[in-house]
Amino acid sequence: MSSRGSLCVLICVFCFCCALKRKDVQELTVTGEDLKDCGKQEKVCVTSSDDCLAASDVLAATPESFVNMSCHFLEDAESFTCRWIQLSDVRTESDFIFRRADEVYCPSILNYFSHFNLIIKSKSVVSQKEQFSEVYPVIIKEIVQAPRPVITSVNVTDSSVNVTWNGGKIQVTKCRIRYKHLNTESWTETADFPASDESLFVIEGLQAFSEYRLSVSCFHGNSRWSDWSDETRVKTSESPPSASLSLSYHLASDGNSGVRQLLLLWKALDVTDARGLVRGYEVSYMPTKQPSLKKTFNTTELKAVVRVTAEEYEVTVWANNSAGRSPHRRLRVDASRSQDVRSVKGLWVYSDGSSLRIRWERDFSAVNVSEFAIEWSAETNPIRKHWQRVDGSTFTTRLTGIEPDEIYTISVYPVYDSLCGPPTSISADLQHGALLDLVRFRLVNLTQSSLAVQWTWKEAKPRVNVLQYRLVLEGAHGNESLSVSPDKQQHSFDQLHANAKYSIYIQGETTTGNFSKASLDVNTPLIDYDEMMRFAVPVILLLLVFGIFSVSSRTVFREYFFPIVANPRYSLIGRWLLNPHLKGNGKICVLKLESSFQFDQQEKNFIQVERRVSLISEHQEVIPSKISTTGEGTTLWKPNSDALAPSSLPEYVDLPLLADDSDYVQTGHISSVAQTSD
Repeated sequence: MSSRGSLCVLICVFCFCCALKRKDVQELTVTGEDLKDCGKQEKVCVTSSDDCLAASDVLAATPESFVNMSCHFLEDAESFTCRWIQLSDVRTESDFIFRRADEVYCPSILNYFSHFNLIIKSKSVVSQKEQFSEVYPVIIKEIVQAPRPVITSVNVTDSSVNVTWNGGKIQVTKCRIRYKHLNTESWTETADFPASDESLFVIEGLQAFSEYRLSVSCFHGNSRWSDWSDETRVKTSESPPSASLSLSYHLASDGNSGVRQLLLLWKALDVTDARGLVRGYEVSYMPTKQPSLKKTFNTTELKAVVRVTAEEYEVTVWANNSAGRSPHRRLRVDASRSQDVRSVKGLWVYSDGSSLRIRWERDFSAVNVSEFAIEWSAETNPIRKHWQRVDGSTFTTRLTGIEPDEIYTISVYPVYDSLCGPPTSISADLQHGALLDLVRFRLVNLTQSSLAVQWTWKEAKPRVNVLQYRLVLEGAHGNESLSVSPDKQQHSFDQLHANAKYSIYIQGETTTGNFSKASLDVNTPLIDYDEMMRFAVPVILLLLVFGIFSVSSRTVFREYFFPIVANPRYSLIGRWLLNPHLKGNGKICVLKLESSFQFDQQEKNFIQVERRVSLISEHQEVIPSKISTTGEGTTLWKPNSDALAPSSLPEYVDLPLLADDSDYVQTGHISSVAQTSD
């Protein structure tokens, strides 16, 4: 838009504003003592002597400047009052001009039987410009108004107010009362009721321990209703609370001892339900199977922590005020069952003027949260706790009443009807916001397609009030950003590009701008170690399996398709076939038994003598025959690797070759031997 166009717009706006006339409600009250005569003008009375000069003139009326005028006369005070709306763009002063057709005595013109014409004159305070209303005919007896009542006393109960008032010197015939709750804008009016000598009325159906404003108006004969009396503030008395508490609980394990901590959390009653000032709460709990172990205690807090064992408990809570206690709220808690109830995540706080603003993450999807309970207290006065409840769809709220030099501990509890989660806490003050600082920002893992960073939160007073911290990743292929909070200490970025440069930094946001808290520059590798190992290990295993298969398959294939053929040179039969000119050796070596055993009694042993004919060649030695026992006796000699030569035995004898029969040996001598020869 050009400068000329802007100037035209400003001029139009200025002209429009100047054309608007200000609407002011004007009211002027006069008595007979305020009226003055105008000398020779005996039919005129004025409130200012300066108006007498214009009284005989023809006045130019501007009725559009005087709107919604009404007048009334108070008989007991002999006062005349008019109200109207003045349409003017400047401040004005107003006067009355009274005219009658006959002569008038000005101090007595205001009486019950009087009548006259009224003109209102307004004069600009700045320009002294005068404006006159049109002529209003006035008949006093038609505008008489009952006197304004004065409330003299009120008596209250928990649901009613007894009002007494004074109606003035004139006897009124009927009255009415209006009242409203202190926190509402609309009034409630009673029906008209006849006035009594006591001027007394009782307002029923009020809320206990509630503050009201009320006023009275009365009527006399054919007069007008009086103005409302001055407002009187009253407060009904207390009554026992009408509603039970909203109670929820959380179970936390206390190590391996079997003892658990039961957190009880309840909501303060609304004013309409509390019906008074709640002075404390009564809590009782007992094992359902052991009622004799019932315990009861009182507290002024909105939470309590008790130690229980792994069994079922019955918990009851009441609210108390000076008039009594509320209906009980009872829960059955199975302390043997664990609870998987999440706490809020992403809790952060910063200063916002004279208050603290807290917020937490929105993605709270474990269960439906009915509301959040916020608890905060100053470190110098931890006993005095403040509570606030917000709806389950709300994820931010403002904490008011914060002292400038105090450090506050703030906790947020998620509430799910009768269950609640563990608290998430943070410390803050009005100057710095959250008393946490982010340090030790570092890279913990880097691959071809991902990286991971880590940081640490430290309790400290930061230099500035940080609205939030954000983790930012910048690269040639795009940017990523996310909010970080004290419950988050590391993050991984995936789907990155290989052999690419990235910048990672923590950014703090303030009301005046952003600043970089810590930063890192990294390059992703072209091929990372894990990828190499994923490729190399299968290849090595494949080669190893292929080698084993090749070696084993060669042996197997050779055995099935290329079997080993026996060499005749190493076979006795083969040798005999190749060299048939062999000679049999008819000698056998026999162990002489007398040299090895001494027999005290007659024993019989069966000896089988096996004739073994050796087929020897010129280069072969004769293998001795084998002798063994076949009865109950002991083996006399067995050939082995160390006793192939006959010389290893004590003594041998040469016997003729026996036939294929056997005989018994007695006392170490062979009874008969059949000799055969080649």
